[in-house]
Amino acid sequence: MYDAIAQDPSFFRFLTRIDVELAAETRHTGCQHCVGRLHVADFPRKPRGCPAAVVEEYSRRLSFTCCRCDLRATPPSVRFLDRRIYVAAVLMLSSPPDSASARYLSRELSVSRRTLLRWRQWWTQEFPRTRLWRSLRSRFMPPVVLPQLPQSLLDRFSSKAPTDRLAQALRLLSPLSRSCAIR
Repeated sequence: MYDAIAQDPSFFRFLTRIDVELAAETRHTGCQHCVGRLHVADFPRKPRGCPAAVVEEYSRRLSFTCCRCDLRATPPSVRFLDRRIYVAAVLMLSSPPDSASARYLSRELSVSRRTLLRWRQWWTQEFPRTRLWRSLRSRFMPPVVLPQLPQSLLDRFSSKAPTDRLAQALRLLSPLSRSCAIR
């Protein structure tokens, strides 16, 4: 069911629209350090895992710099998780490594089994230690089953459409797209 999402350019464009909204909110707020105006300072990305039709729009990470203090203000993103090369949707669809989605990723996107296992380790061992997850975990009843992350997290969203569940999960995890939110 999630395999089709990994091939759907319209879903990836939808995620781009969410990122644009998050960026507009960040820019409207201004610099968090000196309240200066923010100027566009997008930076290049070399995304893996998105359909060829959207590679161009995924090749830029939306970001800003302050006109006064020159500090960077990078908004949360539903397209990227921190500095990872593969896009966030692919990282969410990678669980568990022996699932149909993982087999699809391995075959169609040339993701090695070793990389899939590294992602599993991140989801089951490192992600639960993030500040974000520690602050969110009590919101889910029944509790999210850690060894089955991220699938058990996706299953907690009530929408029937897999694309909606995935988008909701990515929005929830969007603070992880900034390095400062990891620990």
